Amino acid sequence: MLEVWGRRTVIRFGEGRLVTQPLQANDESALEVPISVLRRTRVATTEDGRIAVLLYFHSPEYVVNGVATQHHPVPVFLEPELREQAAELVRAVERELLDTRRIQPPRPDLTPPPLESSPHGPMRRDVTAAAQRMRFTGHVTHRITALQTLARADEYVLELAQATYTGIPGLLAVTTRRLLFLGTNAIHELPIAVVDRTEVVPPAAPGAVATLRVHAFPAAHEFIDWEAADFTRLAEGLRLACEIEQLDGSIGPARPSAVELFAEWQLLTERRRLGMVEDEAFQRQAIGIMLALPN
Repeated sequence: MLEVWGRRTVIRFGEGRLVTQPLQANDESALEVPISVLRRTRVATTEDGRIAVLLYFHSPEYVVNGVATQHHPVPVFLEPELREQAAELVRAVERELLDTRRIQPPRPDLTPPPLESSPHGPMRRDVTAAAQRMRFTGHVTHRITALQTLARADEYVLELAQATYTGIPGLLAVTTRRLLFLGTNAIHELPIAVVDRTEVVPPAAPGAVATLRVHAFPAAHEFIDWEAADFTRLAEGLRLACEIEQLDGSIGPARPSAVELFAEWQLLTERRRLGMVEDEAFQRQAIGIMLALPN
């Protein structure tokens, strides 16, 4: 539970709900809303220097304190010295909103397997399966054997490829956590979290080498080998690892489009022309429509 205590209001966020509670009898009404009805939250500064946590709702018909929001944000006011706490609360709400919109694409079971005894020593099924997909393993067999015990219990080995890095031949391995290069005298490790993108440059001519280029801020790392197919397969594994590490294709509820808002505007002006909407209500709804327009 995350709480922000002001002198007049306390805001609580947890278990998928945002709750405001006035601390004085004459203050604004309490508010309790599920996160699912919110479109976004922001922190703003009012003309008198106060902090306002702005709550934007998906539906313009959502009622707060007996009044439909009509695309207007609902402010919750706090003292200026609480800006950092308010910003932290908004970040927490935005993370929750992102999680509720996340769509998990189907993927194979990537549960890290245990080490198992074999006539050749301890072995992991994921390492063995990745090695079997390699087109050529003759120069890196001993490094594949070493990887069987080097792979951590919290990672799944996705793909392997023979490669040369800065003139040193070795084994390139991508796991759900790391990109590893097992060289002659050293092991290089690159966390998946820092990988930006990857690309495979095919051989320029028959008999030439292929290049696997891994972009990881602030540099690009290049690996070369004759087996372009292994690099292509490893690059796909690296993209999958990045997808797992980062966001899984989040898709949020759509904002009202400009066409939908224009239709809403036309209906509003027609209702006003017929005398069905008073001036004050018309101005409030019109401003709400303008606030909801895409940037």
